[in-house]
Amino acid sequence: MMLNRCVNKLQPDLIKEETTPDEAIEYIKRNTSEMYEMPEGFTIKGISILGKPPLYVGLKLKRKEIVFYFKKPCFGTYLMKVKGNDEDLAKIREEGKRIK
Repeated sequence: MMLNRCVNKLQPDLIKEETTPDEAIEYIKRNTSEMYEMPEGFTIKGISILGKPPLYVGLKLKRKEIVFYFKKPCFGTYLMKVKGNDEDLAKIREEGKRIK
């Protein structure tokens, strides 16, 4: 099965473009309730998240938002967020290693 890598299909809200993974990780640490280290090849709503492992994802629980960074080939690293549901949050908790 071919994984979809078109992050635009998630209709994400852009938090910051042309950032670095380190800046994105720091933002996630400061601005989310929970943070997870995700395994290589993980997906959000069926979209494969690209980046150099380890990748980190944050959860804003009250708003049910998923905050993540994504490497757009030829464009750089973008920090984004998408609305999630209980199943999305449970999947991240199950597949990831909790950091905070």
